[in-house]
Amino acid sequence: MNRWINEKRLIASFCDLVTIDSLSYRERDMADELLRRLKRLGFEVWEDDAGPKIGGSAGNIIAKLKGIVEKEALLFTAHMDTVQPGTAKTPLLSGKRIHTDGTTVLGGDDAAGIACILEMAASLREHKLDHGDIYVIFTVAEEMGLQGAKNLNPAVMEKVKANYGFVLDDAGKAGGVVAAAPAHVKRHITIRGKSAHAGVEPEKGIDAVRIMAEAVYHMQLGRLDEETTANLGMIKGGEAGNTVCGQLEILGEVRSRNPEKLAKQLKAMQRCFEEAARNWGGAVEFEDELLYGAIDLRRHPDLQKLLEKAAEKIGLPMDYHSSGGGSDANILNSLGFPCVTLSSAFYAMHTVQEYVDIEEMIRLTEFMLSITQSVEAVEKAGVRNLTTE
Repeated sequence: MNRWINEKRLIASFCDLVTIDSLSYRERDMADELLRRLKRLGFEVWEDDAGPKIGGSAGNIIAKLKGIVEKEALLFTAHMDTVQPGTAKTPLLSGKRIHTDGTTVLGGDDAAGIACILEMAASLREHKLDHGDIYVIFTVAEEMGLQGAKNLNPAVMEKVKANYGFVLDDAGKAGGVVAAAPAHVKRHITIRGKSAHAGVEPEKGIDAVRIMAEAVYHMQLGRLDEETTANLGMIKGGEAGNTVCGQLEILGEVRSRNPEKLAKQLKAMQRCFEEAARNWGGAVEFEDELLYGAIDLRRHPDLQKLLEKAAEKIGLPMDYHSSGGGSDANILNSLGFPCVTLSSAFYAMHTVQEYVDIEEMIRLTEFMLSITQSVEAVEKAGVRNLTTE
């Protein structure tokens, strides 16, 4: 066992946490337990008002562990909610893995991240390691489209003065880093045609379905390149089978890690719909919402340098990769915190086959400890740093 990590405590903490039911919008019991644990570890804690805003039972937890001013401040985050089937979970230990009885998810996504953050904080305190201010955020309703992060209370977030952030919420081995993730635009499209009786006078109608069909025929969808995807996922409209469809509502999206490609695809899709609407005498309206911005670690070389310095100290191989989805890191980056998502030792997430690897949880906690000891610091006599000796 790594001399800085208490393996038994980490395992016990994780197993205790996954037995707490914490489905999206129903995180109250988990939040209460984490508030208690953070206070015992010496954190100053706040709970924001995200819960009432999103119809949930708990808000986001924001906490601060005061450190020395000579070291930069860091932010570590994970989310409290789990997916279905996620009630009455029973963690079972088999060798170096923890899984369930096969009837529920384990909830390692994201209790593994939470447990590792708590163990990191306990180890800092237990071994009296100097560190800068440590901020922790545990969000709600991440699995429901990052709702907790999107509703972080600005007044509470003013208290968070972190230089870098680390979101523990990706499957895989410790050392994995999501170095790039796409921006995500949700697009609502309304096609307006004209209803008419399909058997008596169809020529008097303007068929919204035909407008859509022509537009989609000329449109690029799916994976456009390694950075960009586009999709039309929901279609609703029409009045009856004997009526020319007078209106369609379409919900789609575009994602890209490249802002120019994102704008180009949105424009191309709009042009296809507008031309088809003109051809058939209809009209089309668009409503776009940027759900979150992109992540590109190349924009934050100091953060990458910190990651590599911390990994080298403990002999941890790095695995930089990209993602096609979003995480709380996208939201936190947009709030001005340079963030990356770290792989967090869980596998087969969102399935009843989900499990966590204990050795990787230990390595992840060790990695975070090394990060706290690798930030830029003013050299002072007597400052104690983590080593692998």
